[in-house]
Order: sequence, then C-alpha cells, then structure tokens
Amino acid sequence: MKFTQLVGAIAKKEIREIARDGRMRLLGGIVVLLALAALAFGTQQTLRAQHEREHASERAEEQWEGQGEKNPHVAAHYGTHVFAPTSAITAIDPGVSPYLGRAVKIQAHQRGIATFSEAQDSGQRPGSFSVAIVLLQLVPLLIIALGYGLWSLERERGTLRQLLSTGVDRRALLWGKTLALFVVLAILLVPAAIVILGVLWWLGGGDGDTILRLGLLGSQYAIYFGIFAGLTLYASAAARSSRAALVIMIGVWGLFCLVTPRAATELAAALRPLPSQAELARDVAHSLEKGIDGKTDREIAVEAIVEDMMAEQGMSATGMMVDESYLEGLNLQAEAKWEDQVFDHHLRLLDDRIAAQEELVAYAGFVSPFMAMRSVSAGLSGTDVAHHRHFTEHAEEYRKALILQLNEAFAANAGTDGWNYRAGAETWKDAPAFTYQSPGASFAIRTHLVSIIALLLWLLVAFGLAIRSAKRVRVV
Repeated sequence: MKFTQLVGAIAKKEIREIARDGRMRLLGGIVVLLALAALAFGTQQTLRAQHEREHASERAEEQWEGQGEKNPHVAAHYGTHVFAPTSAITAIDPGVSPYLGRAVKIQAHQRGIATFSEAQDSGQRPGSFSVAIVLLQLVPLLIIALGYGLWSLERERGTLRQLLSTGVDRRALLWGKTLALFVVLAILLVPAAIVILGVLWWLGGGDGDTILRLGLLGSQYAIYFGIFAGLTLYASAAARSSRAALVIMIGVWGLFCLVTPRAATELAAALRPLPSQAELARDVAHSLEKGIDGKTDREIAVEAIVEDMMAEQGMSATGMMVDESYLEGLNLQAEAKWEDQVFDHHLRLLDDRIAAQEELVAYAGFVSPFMAMRSVSAGLSGTDVAHHRHFTEHAEEYRKALILQLNEAFAANAGTDGWNYRAGAETWKDAPAFTYQSPGASFAIRTHLVSIIALLLWLLVAFGLAIRSAKRVRVV
C-alpha cells in the first residue's frame, strides 16, 4: 500500500473511533454553539456601535453647521467630535476597542484623546465573550480532548503493538492521526465558519480588504490550531498513559492561555510603566508654560513664532501698520503651533511607552502561542492599539487643519470688529470634512510580524516534537 493510501486508511480509522465517542460529539457541539452564540453577541455589539456612530456623527455635524453666527475662534473652542469607524470583522474579535475611546473631541488649545469607550459607559468588563475567545481558548481544549489518546489509548489497548508488528510506517501513523484530527476539527468548525462569513457579509464586510483580512485570519488560526495539535500528539506519544497526556496538555493550555498573558502584562507594565492621567496632564501644563525644555517662557516663544510668520509673509521690518485683528489672528495661529508642539511631544512619548510595552508582550509570543495569536487576531481584525493610534493621529491632523482654517478666517475677516466679528453659516459649512480610511491588511502584518514569526516557529517546534515522539513511541 502506498504511503498516502496508508495515511488515508489510518485517518479513516481514527475518524470512525472519534465519531463513535459520544462525549467528543457533545464537546464539539458545545464549542460550535458557543462560537455561534459569541458571533450573535458580537454582531449585536457591532450593529449597535454602527448605529451609535452614525447617529452621533449626524448630530455632531448638525450642531456644528447650526451653531449660528459666532466668532471663528469661539467656534474653535466650541469644537466638534469625530468618530472611529466600525468594521464588520469587529464581530469576530473586538480586541482593545471596548477599552479605548471611539470619539475624539476637536477643539482649540487641546489635543483630544479618544473617549466614550464601552468600558467607561458600562462600568463593566466588555469584550470578554467573543468568537476570538472561543477560537483562542476553547478550540485548543477541544483539540486536546480529541487528540490526547490518539497514541496512548492504542498503546493501552494493545493495538499499537499489533500495528507496528505488521511493519506499518510510524510516519504514516503520525500523519494519519494528524489528518484525522484536522478532518474532525474541520467538520465541526467549517459550518460555523461559513455562518460567520455570511453574517460578516451581511454586516457589510464584502470589500476586498476585509476578505483579505479574513483569509489571513483563517490561515493564522489554522497555524495556531496546528500548534496545539502537534503538542497534543507529542504528549500522547511521550506520556506514560492517556491520563498523564491529558493532564500534561491541560497544564500546557493553562500555562499558555491563562498564566503567561497575565504575567507578560504585569512584567511589561513593571518594565515600561506608563504615566498616570494626572502625571501626563501636569507635565503637559508645565510644558505649555515653560516649554518642552522647561526653560522657554510661553509668551516669548509665541512672540517668536509670530515674528517668523510675519517674516514668511514679508511683513517684518517694513514699517507697515498691521491691522490689529490680523495680528491677533496671527497670534492665535502662533499659540496653536506652540501648543501643538507640546501636545505632540508628550503624546509621542506616551505612544512610545505604549509601543515599548506592546513590543515586550509581542516577544511573549515566543513563550506562549496564545499571546502571539491574540495579537495577530486583533491586528487583522483592526481592533488593536496600532489601528486605534492610526485613527487618533489622523484625527489630530484634522484638528490642526480645522483650527488653522478658523484662525485664518478670524485674521482675514475680523477687520475693525476684532473679537466682535461674527462669522456666518458659510464658514462652518466650508470647514474641511473629516474623512478617514482604515489602513490595509499589510499594516497589520507589518505591525505584528514578530507574532507571526513566533507562530510559525511554534508550529515547527510542535510538529518537530510530534515527529520525534512518533519515532520513539513506546508500545507497552
């Protein structure tokens, strides 16, 4: 019999034995039902988020355009809100989205930080039940339950000695058992995956980038499941009994999925601590008055910026009388530049510290494949910190452009009215519209390349161990 035929025959035999076990059918059914329940929950959350965003965006636009006659700089203080887009794929993995704000206040003199997160609104811990949680934590348990006895039970029944005495290739046994494990898993999960894809398509996830992200997400989860399959086969072959193999793999699952995530998070927070909100606010307030270096007075710095702006416009050393309102408009623009420098500096430091924490957590993927897959899953779902930062940085660029336009409108049109000048509805309608396009799948791949490499290395290690144990498996 050819090697491939032998592998197929072994796989059929293993599939039949697994199918006969009613406990396995029950366990598989429970996992699938939990995945579908998580999908229903995620869909409901996504639809609610879409509705709330659309309603809030419309209301913000109405309030902005309907604010009546007002001084442009007063309108800049009044400000508006912009909102992060929602994605259909969020129904699979909400990532950190429930913990980070989805709205950014756009106003003068202050860089907005995203607020109105689900966690803030509910006061509870959201996002703990999702399709991703089922795939990350429960499916590995299902794989362990299906595979812990593939070698050890045959040894305990005495059938392994009989098989090997006939000259059956141990490699064929290994790959036959592996194939059986994946076929059973596919029978259980593929129907649920089809339902998930259908729901996402209904939610509006039929664009090319979402389909690409889903394809990449599926491939990475296949690798993740392969890691647990390989480790389970190794434990089944190397352990002295089926019970020992099961206990070992449950311990490995607990280490990977429960212990390491908490330990990695605590270690990252200890090694790369973040400032408290009060500390950040205090540092920003000090820098606004004394500069980033702590030695530059605000008024002197703003005056220097005004002089530079006047020089750029050919107004310095001309002896010309500059309109007071125009000069006031230049002063507002200079203050905005000074404040932008301070806010950009401190929030860049904060982002760098967060990135340093995330880098440490990413390298924890070499200790736990769960950590690597969790990062990749959130990244490809567009719900990680990197995507959140991409949105907030875009919102900040929009804020700068809007405030600059309003200050320029004040400088150009106030004339002798000065602060009594009132702009009409045309000024608000002419303000730049906020548009945002989420980055493509390549952005997620670049961001989480370390985690992807960790998953591939884990897969090699897992099946390296499985192959090694298959060659040395005991028959008694």
